[in-house]
Amino acid sequence: MSSLTQGLGKAPSGDGEIAYIVEGEGPAIAGSHPYWSPKGCGYPPIPGFTTITVFPRGFGQSSPARDTLDYGFRRLSDDLDTVRRHLGLDKWIYWGVSYGGMTGQVYAVKYRETLHALILDGTAPSWQYIQDTNSIWPEVAKSPEAAAFRANPTPETQRAFRELVSRLGMNEWGFPKEGMIEQEQNSAALAECVRRIGEDDVREDLKVLDIPVLVLVGEKDPSCPPS
Repeated sequence: MSSLTQGLGKAPSGDGEIAYIVEGEGPAIAGSHPYWSPKGCGYPPIPGFTTITVFPRGFGQSSPARDTLDYGFRRLSDDLDTVRRHLGLDKWIYWGVSYGGMTGQVYAVKYRETLHALILDGTAPSWQYIQDTNSIWPEVAKSPEAAAFRANPTPETQRAFRELVSRLGMNEWGFPKEGMIEQEQNSAALAECVRRIGEDDVREDLKVLDIPVLVLVGEKDPSCPPS
């Protein structure tokens, strides 16, 4: 592939702009996440690859969200493909963690002809992971902190919700704090993802994929266990 212009860019979407950051040289790997993004920078560059961080609407220098539907997997998938076309890439690799991985699966079903490969990291193909008795989510779901966050998503209710999750076995969403990039988070985006997660179950749809898929999972991940 030809070299891409390094640094910040914006892809016109017809009703706004989707910001992205390009770093490195080599095959293109894109990454994104629907409710948090690196603050003021891209994801750490992957050696030997061109790493493309795509900022959802409402994050970084992307246009503001048009409505709450922008806080979800399907519209973010469409915006990802807007960036791919803007960069002139026939195909790329997508890497997603957690809800970013769920975004990647929705993207793969809709735009599978644009993918060389898919990397799914600590994620699941449907909402049913929250019913897994090996995870923390059945206990979280019945907590007052979760109820307060769902009813009124603010930084304060999100903080209490995250503290509960931490006490039940995770640190900040399972990421190591040491060396972690500073995050830009959006309480409304997280709450909307949680409310709408039942709409996306791609287990059957994924059977049509004929590309390499790497699945990464922690043996003792309390959020999204191997099952």
